[in-house]
Amino acid sequence: MKWLNKILGKQNQQKPRTADTVAFHDLGDWVSDRTRAELGGFFESAAQIFAEIEKTKEGLIRDIKTLEAAEPPELPSRVLRVGFAARDSMIKQINVMIDRISTPAMDYPDIMEFCRSIDIVLDSTIEKSAKSHHRAKYLFPKEVGAVFTDLRNIKISLAKLRDLLDREGAKIKGFDEITGTIQRIDDIKRDIVAGNSNIKKNSSKTDEIKREISDCTAKLEQLSQSKEWSSFVELEDRLNERGVEANNTESNATELFIPLNKALNRMKKQSESGRYTLSKKQKELLDVCLENPISADVADVNDFLTEMLQIVESGALGLKDKKRDKIVDQIDQIMDSFAPKKERYDTLKSETREIGHQISDLTISKTKTALEGQLAEKNRAIAQIDEDLVNLEEELRMRSIELEDRKAELSDAVNSIETVQIVFD
Repeated sequence: MKWLNKILGKQNQQKPRTADTVAFHDLGDWVSDRTRAELGGFFESAAQIFAEIEKTKEGLIRDIKTLEAAEPPELPSRVLRVGFAARDSMIKQINVMIDRISTPAMDYPDIMEFCRSIDIVLDSTIEKSAKSHHRAKYLFPKEVGAVFTDLRNIKISLAKLRDLLDREGAKIKGFDEITGTIQRIDDIKRDIVAGNSNIKKNSSKTDEIKREISDCTAKLEQLSQSKEWSSFVELEDRLNERGVEANNTESNATELFIPLNKALNRMKKQSESGRYTLSKKQKELLDVCLENPISADVADVNDFLTEMLQIVESGALGLKDKKRDKIVDQIDQIMDSFAPKKERYDTLKSETREIGHQISDLTISKTKTALEGQLAEKNRAIAQIDEDLVNLEEELRMRSIELEDRKAELSDAVNSIETVQIVFD
């Protein structure tokens, strides 16, 4: 706030600086008092200028009416028509400007905006009515002269107002910045209070959820002591064993078909290009062999592989002899070993479904599933709250730093006016 040191420096050097104490919540009133003391002359001068403008405006309205009622000298009708039209156009433009002139509140931003906007409107009016001015003045020189004298007087008053704003603007802006900093500090303090309240609420919510988790864990422990527990555990172990074996069987079946991938993809491309035609079912089986062979029927796979064997041996796929022989051997191996793998896989899946039904029929299973679901949900809620707390605490940390910065800024600004110790709440 060096602007105040420059403006008030000499005056403050002559005054003994005595430390004073002002509570932060009273600082707004303190600023208002100092603003009135420092800027009372500004607003008084501004009021005088606005009084001048209003007086000139009233005179302009009277002169406009006089111009409207004026009678021209005897001149040719064509000259009169042009002069009357010019007078009417000029009066219309000036009346629009007059409607815009209204004394604002004695507030620096409003005064600044008035000065800016009316100056623009006045220049625009004079520019637009320049041609009309000369033509109307030919008929009504005295009346038009009076109107433009009023406009010039308003322009002079606006220049005086602009000079006043330039002299006192930095000081006024400084007081406004102090008021704005006070407001920002209040806003930050409210945010911090609200943030701490949210942290407290979330902490309480976390404690409540942890108690609920403890209750769920205790109920699960009680289940493990029940009569049905051993049967449930045995069934789950069997279910897991069947699942692991089924996955391994599926992987083994898939590995059987991997060596055929190159030939299968070449068959697919040649079929799509029209080299030869596969039936819809054969196309579907080709895709199944590439993506999920264990899902296919054994008889269908054997039929498809028989057709594939004929295509391979015919040389239609353009495979080298060594590669072709490997494909033929792999097809033979699949036709020998795929059926027992498929049969075992289907048996395992059937047993898995049956064991799953047995487990679901147990009351303990439903209870366990429900409790584990509740535990998972509550743990997710805890994790989310923890994440929110971390974010909120970081935000509060940043806001606290900002608060201290604003306090220091406010103290510097206030002490550039008067030596004051601000007691923050």
